[in-house]
Amino acid sequence: MTSKLLPFALALLFAGGPVLAQPSGGFHLYRSTISGKQVCSQNPISPDWVKQAGPYQDPACKVEQKPAPARTDLPASPLDLAPKPQR
Repeated sequence: MTSKLLPFALALLFAGGPVLAQPSGGFHLYRSTISGKQVCSQNPISPDWVKQAGPYQDPACKVEQKPAPARTDLPASPLDLAPKPQR
């Protein structure tokens, strides 16, 4: 009995794993085009809602999510080192 359920359980694990592992894009402030009401949500509610601001770190849309700083420990791009054409 257990050997019959094992392939099914593994299939569920591999099929559902990527869905659970997707990173969240943060919270955004959405405004209804019909009523004008504003809501903080991670996902668009419907086509009638337009994104006003974001991303935010918290579900109350109070703390802005700052972008990750650019890495400075990387070597220069080869394109930056190539000779520039003379004009």
